Amino acid sequence: MVDFKILVIDDDYINRKLLVEILRKKLYKVETIESVDGEDAIYTIEKEKDIQFILLDIEMPKINGLEFLDIYMNNKNIKKVPIIAISSNDLRKRESLEKGASAFITKPVTERKLMEAIRTSL
Repeated sequence: MVDFKILVIDDDYINRKLLVEILRKKLYKVETIESVDGEDAIYTIEKEKDIQFILLDIEMPKINGLEFLDIYMNNKNIKKVPIIAISSNDLRKRESLEKGASAFITKPVTERKLMEAIRTSL
């Protein structure tokens, strides 16, 4: 049985793998799904109805994290779950939170920062 089903959205393969490794190390039972950008994530969310949490990179091609938040929050057919926005640009924090993110982490992501953001978002 899975305790958490988490969608990790990041265009950088290494960043996605780092986040997945932290989640698998720190959470008892977790299933992760990966998306390479906001466009792919919207498709994934429509297909995977039981996602419980989203980790969202802000700086991505196609549909970036802020655009994703707009689409996600305005789609009445999608069940809303906590979203942790992640960016190397601290100036994106206010905008991410205003658009619906439940928490914001500045890169580089550490185990402590990620787990603290998850705890406060639940």
